[in-house]
Amino acid sequence: MKKLQLSCAILILALGAVAEYKIQDNPLMTTWGEKITPENAWREYPRPQLTRSNWQNLNGLWQYAVNPREEGQPEKWEGEILVPFAIETPLSGVKRLLEPNEQLWYRRSFDAALKPDERLIIHFGGVDFRTQVFVNGVEATDVPHESGNLPFSIDITDLVKPGANELILSVWDPTGTYHQSLGKQSLKPAGCFYTRSSGIWQTVWTEVVPATYVARYQVVTDIDRETVAVTVFPAGELMGASCSVAVVKGGTTLAKGNIAAWNKPLILPVKNPKLWSPESPELYDLEIALTGQNGAVDNVKGYFGMRKIHWQHDEKGVPRLYLNNQKTFMYGTLDQGWWPDGFLTPPSDEAMAFDIQFLKDAGFNMMRKHIKIEPLRYYYLCDKMGILLWQDMPSGPGNAENRYQLYREELKRMVDLLQTCPSIVLWVPYNEGWGQPKAAKTNQVFAWLKRYDPTRLLDGPSGWHDYGVGDCKDKHHYSEPQMFPVMKDRVSVLGEFGGIGFMVKDHLWAEKSWGYVTDPNPDAFFERYKNQMDTLADFATQGLAAAVYTQTTDVEIETNGLLTYDRKVAKKPAADFKKASLHVYEAAKNTQLQIKTAILESGQNEGRNWKYTTDKPADNWFNVDFDDKAWETGLSGFGNKAIQKDHKASRVRTPWETNSIWIRTEFQFDGNPEDITRLALEIFYDENAQVFLNGIKIASFTGYNSNYDTRLLSADAIKALKKGKNTLAASAINTVGGAYLDLGIVGITYK
Repeated sequence: MKKLQLSCAILILALGAVAEYKIQDNPLMTTWGEKITPENAWREYPRPQLTRSNWQNLNGLWQYAVNPREEGQPEKWEGEILVPFAIETPLSGVKRLLEPNEQLWYRRSFDAALKPDERLIIHFGGVDFRTQVFVNGVEATDVPHESGNLPFSIDITDLVKPGANELILSVWDPTGTYHQSLGKQSLKPAGCFYTRSSGIWQTVWTEVVPATYVARYQVVTDIDRETVAVTVFPAGELMGASCSVAVVKGGTTLAKGNIAAWNKPLILPVKNPKLWSPESPELYDLEIALTGQNGAVDNVKGYFGMRKIHWQHDEKGVPRLYLNNQKTFMYGTLDQGWWPDGFLTPPSDEAMAFDIQFLKDAGFNMMRKHIKIEPLRYYYLCDKMGILLWQDMPSGPGNAENRYQLYREELKRMVDLLQTCPSIVLWVPYNEGWGQPKAAKTNQVFAWLKRYDPTRLLDGPSGWHDYGVGDCKDKHHYSEPQMFPVMKDRVSVLGEFGGIGFMVKDHLWAEKSWGYVTDPNPDAFFERYKNQMDTLADFATQGLAAAVYTQTTDVEIETNGLLTYDRKVAKKPAADFKKASLHVYEAAKNTQLQIKTAILESGQNEGRNWKYTTDKPADNWFNVDFDDKAWETGLSGFGNKAIQKDHKASRVRTPWETNSIWIRTEFQFDGNPEDITRLALEIFYDENAQVFLNGIKIASFTGYNSNYDTRLLSADAIKALKKGKNTLAASAINTVGGAYLDLGIVGITYK
């Protein structure tokens, strides 16, 4: 380490005086980001899934410069940048936007001291986007590496010399002007797209290996047969080489065997296995020893979890998800993995663990990792701490046909990279049609992926363009939960819903922020969340197998997180979120098919006459015996011009342009209330609605929704329904923007 520090110091002196590293000013910072220094930034071993002891961390201060894309190496370096943080981030110490017509250069020194027959591999966890690597003035990349999401490695043995060596990188990041996979990055952040991250954004490190070494391995567990199949993929001279694999638990070797054929699985017994699950994330250690012809041994360590995921029909014939042969409802958040101070780069291990633990404490057993591939330490924490993952493939702009080959290459590399992680149970190749080709190529991707990795489930396109292939059919609906009807051959899941906005003062990226719906205070926010959990429980008992709530944290101007963007404020305690969702898991255990009967039709299809007023009525306006003869008569729904512009689902038949409205109607119910299990409202309100049935308050809603939603009422609400004539009354208050009110009543029985 002393030699390395000395060589770096010599390099800096040669470049002249540079400014001292300083975290740049930013609207928000996390507590972990505030503590970042060049000495503590990402010091952990970066690849827990395959570890070696002889490695060198190259994170820290590097020299940087930016010049036009078409030019070569700059003659002058502009200053220092903290790796592994992107140049746009405050933690980089630079906070400069990189333009598509520019290229970013990096430079540093590193030491090398190799013994005969040793090789030196340099690893880059993530560099966005096109990267060329030079060692001692010679290009080490035979072909420039293209991918901002995936790691790459280069054998630089023949380019290094004993002692100090020079390392230079050239990076071009077109962000949205090319067909790369970039997820939510944008040149012009707005809505649900965020500030770009260019250049190095994950750990850079070197590793000494023997001439024959383990490049990667693959594990396939079988809990029914109590076995694990390990396939070792070697590199280097294989003549005369041998390899052993051992399964270890708590320091005790449980099974050991020798590889009989390269790239073929070695099957080892795991008797009475301890299964991996979110509740009990049991991991087994894996020890691999690859011995070369010269006797040098590459000792690597890894891990695996004994875990099975599949779908099958439950006791009622409804397709459900099964973890370790047990019916399991999966409920998680949309987790984008963005940070205010590091953007795509988490500030630290502790920061990543905080997010995961919060979700577990808040009652979630899953998360959907949304169009981002995380550093490998993140997946290790998910494996170790216990949370299920739905892994998205990052999307990209441009013509889907033009980007198809690069997309397929990155998809395969992502699957290979994350194959050993037991927490990942489902792949999500496409999100909402972004970069998705038409039916033929979409289904070709799905057919290939299902064949390539049969150990995991495959989501149909998450939202939007579904062509009938995939284990799951995935609905997106904001803000209220919805579901696809139960199918015979696919599982119904809800890939996105929620998005309830609540802005926490002094913890905002910008004053102008948004959510799919927005509430003014934490109580209103949480009341809406609890109402959505009631609706979700109702769908879970019908056959919905999983749901993804948007989202874990606020992200830039999106304020629909459970946590603020800086992670300093939980909008409600984790225990409250957990308590609110417990009945969702319980409801999913017993499938009950619903039969819905319209008791009073809403105006969604055809208007109904209501009595209404926009002048404040007497306090007893909702009572059955209230005299409403002076009120006007109008067809539902009631709304203003703004709602018609904002929400196409509105059916404005009677104008309402004032701040408040009160409506009443009578209807006849000839059935028997005792034959109905529950009541629900079919309601579209904007905003702050109250509903009364025969003078009894049966519902109160804060904020607004954006469509006709079915809201399950409390079990006591059925007591308000009478055989014969009934009176339904409702009110709404509009404070800003669109105004709308319309509703109906639905009776629910279960089969």
